[in-house]
Amino acid sequence: MKRIKMSANILFSGVGFQERGIRNTGLYELEVKNTSEIKKEAILAYAGIHCGLTPEMIKTYREYPTLDSMIEELKEKNIGFIPAADNENTGIPFDWEKYKKKPEYIKKYWLAVKLSHCQGDISRIKELSYADLWTVSFPCQSISVAGKMKGFNPDSGTRSSLLWENIRLLKNACDKGEAPKYILFENVKNLAKKFLKDFEALMDVLDDLGFNSYWDILNGKDCGIPHNRERVFVVCIRKDLDDGMYHFPKSFDSGLRLQDVLCKDVDEKYYLCDEKAQPFIDQLIFDGKIEPEV
Repeated sequence: MKRIKMSANILFSGVGFQERGIRNTGLYELEVKNTSEIKKEAILAYAGIHCGLTPEMIKTYREYPTLDSMIEELKEKNIGFIPAADNENTGIPFDWEKYKKKPEYIKKYWLAVKLSHCQGDISRIKELSYADLWTVSFPCQSISVAGKMKGFNPDSGTRSSLLWENIRLLKNACDKGEAPKYILFENVKNLAKKFLKDFEALMDVLDDLGFNSYWDILNGKDCGIPHNRERVFVVCIRKDLDDGMYHFPKSFDSGLRLQDVLCKDVDEKYYLCDEKAQPFIDQLIFDGKIEPEV
């Protein structure tokens, strides 16, 4: 079957699960125009998984700019920045200057940024080049039950409110006549539960920008994955392209179970030693989730 050509901006890209999912369908010839990420190890992993980055490539690459230029670019894109927690005021920029005496360290991250077309901190991006699809898996910490649930309102200053930086870029693209054809949002179930009113406000904004939005809560175990995890998915289709026929796939059981994919023989180096495991055990006992050994 002939594959469909499609370009994409992969925002809040992480290690690129969005890209991998699209490619795994076998339906698309995908060109990634831009990614957006600040976690330097995630960028490194993305470049290794999707762009062919290897230690050998880092050593043999011949087009590195000066060390100062590489450091300046990494700083401008805010690569390595540690965001503030929702109860703190400011985050911590990564000190790239400290690694001037380790040029190979600077080179590997700079090359990873280059290969993955990473634009860095989404709040510093002024505009994005056109792409057919934008994927947006914005930070979940402020809406997840595992976090402080301070929400994602535009004026909240939370990590999850970075979503609105995406909307800023989207408005810019729409104003220029370069709105994407499709947008894919993904986040924790709480987005459409506890924060339903704010979620509906987001849907209204997307409607005003010219998109029809379809959403559902999907569980990995109902999509052929041996993993019990629910997530909200939103598929937005530009109104001039939408025929109103979109629907989410029906759930199915592939028969695959967790025991089918777990390694049966795991090297001891991957296990926590007793000393490091004990704090986790103590917390589980404190929470009443396990009984202490007698």
